[in-house]
Amino acid sequence: MIAGWHDYFRMFPDYTIRVETILADHDLVAVFGSASGTYNGKRGAVLENRIEMPAAWRAVVQNGKVKRWQVYADWTEGTRTIAEDNAVG
Repeated sequence: MIAGWHDYFRMFPDYTIRVETILADHDLVAVFGSASGTYNGKRGAVLENRIEMPAAWRAVVQNGKVKRWQVYADWTEGTRTIAEDNAVG
């Protein structure tokens, strides 16, 4: 999992999460906000590769550790941006 995040941060070196709301109830935590970053593809981390999307995160915590981690986001803009960048000749 650590290697996967390392690769993700290489793809989006300025990845940022903006938290707007946090809700907690016993072992459940929900976070609402947005995620943004600039895709570092063929064109590099240029303005045209910048994406931002609403996002939510859900964590189930057990014995002080995260048992389940889920991310919910509309990845439509990210998919389009990566496809456009990959099409660059």
